[in-house]
Amino acid sequence: MLAKRFNKVLIRNMKLKSWILLSLLIALVVACGGDDEEPEQPIDPNRGKSYFFLEPGKYREYNVYEIRYSGVGFSDTSEYQIRVEVGEGFTSGGETSHLVNRFRREDATERWELDSVWTARIEGNKGISVENNVPIVKMTFPLDTGNRWDSNLLNSRQPVVSRVVNFNSNFTVGLNTFLKTAEVEFSNFDDGIVDRFISKEVYRDSIGMIYKLYDSVKYCTRDCQLGSQIVQSGRYYREELIAHGFLDED
Repeated sequence: MLAKRFNKVLIRNMKLKSWILLSLLIALVVACGGDDEEPEQPIDPNRGKSYFFLEPGKYREYNVYEIRYSGVGFSDTSEYQIRVEVGEGFTSGGETSHLVNRFRREDATERWELDSVWTARIEGNKGISVENNVPIVKMTFPLDTGNRWDSNLLNSRQPVVSRVVNFNSNFTVGLNTFLKTAEVEFSNFDDGIVDRFISKEVYRDSIGMIYKLYDSVKYCTRDCQLGSQIVQSGRYYREELIAHGFLDED
């Protein structure tokens, strides 16, 4: 009787061990994915280029709000409008660039007057804007929140680590909410004592830039309480998209 009971226990333990081994084998096969699992596809290297929109004939119009600080209690505030028009491409140094004509007016009752001419291009994996003869790397492709780059790589300014903080997300400008946007952060620094430097731009797929913020100021540190954040000098600049389209649609 005792031998039979021992044999039953032995058989039960062998079955349990076999079941455990089978379960482990199944788990291992699932973890490895099997031979039929599709490999992870690489990110499209062109992803995001349509955000840096350079279609000839495209125009965008912005409301601009600007403050220039010249001393404690002294500032000049202005509001006006900017219109940018993308021109035909031209080849220089083997790269195709586009003229970006910038017009300005004080309000909708006035005519647009040419303010300046910039250029822009996609060179390899970089979206580059040449602003007042200064080339700035606005973004790198494929566009992704993991991207990091030096936006001053092509000029003599101090290196600036820029990054994509949001991609393919929603962004509200005024009363309008845009889908499929990319938010690029060039700087986000504020020590609350000496200075503040916040700079970012937001782009919409197949439209281009829809929002820009540049806030670079020095706080008063002489005859002012430290940490009071009283502005001594600097500039606050904001652009918000109000209209866009193509010239041949007007």
